[in-house]
Amino acid sequence: MDYVGDRASGTSGVELFVRDLALCLSVHRDRGPALVWPDGVDAVLAGDGTVRGRADPDPDPEPHGVAHGTAELTSGLGALLGCRVQSSYLTLPAGAQSTGNTAATDLVLLPVRGSCAGRVEPSPPGQARAVLDRALALRLRVGEALYVPSGFGYALNGAHSPCTLLVLALHPPAW
Repeated sequence: MDYVGDRASGTSGVELFVRDLALCLSVHRDRGPALVWPDGVDAVLAGDGTVRGRADPDPDPEPHGVAHGTAELTSGLGALLGCRVQSSYLTLPAGAQSTGNTAATDLVLLPVRGSCAGRVEPSPPGQARAVLDRALALRLRVGEALYVPSGFGYALNGAHSPCTLLVLALHPPAW
């Protein structure tokens, strides 16, 4: 019997992307940071590195040149994880540094244009030791997603040209 992949079964690229993110988060959530290369990223990003679709009724929170497109992504991820997902954009100018950050809620950082260096500390202060025994340092590129658990310190820097990241904030459900 031949394997028929998800693409042949009619699963959309956004659904594949959301499924891969949700699978990664179901394993790593509340434990430690993770880097994932979700399938279906080409359906989430337009050919020019912008996000497809429309995020919110208010276009102002998004930087010039980045199209709207997170509504299907945030609603799908929220449904699979049983939480509320909010999206925003962060643009790092070339040479800028964003250090000393602590994730107030679980975050997924997804570059949609450019790349930057990222660093996540191994465990939040005052909490049990995380899965890592030293900081996770990496280069974030378009198509990769970095999960930063709530309470973990992180830094973004090393952008050689402007880098725009889609930031997904995962909030506990408000029952």
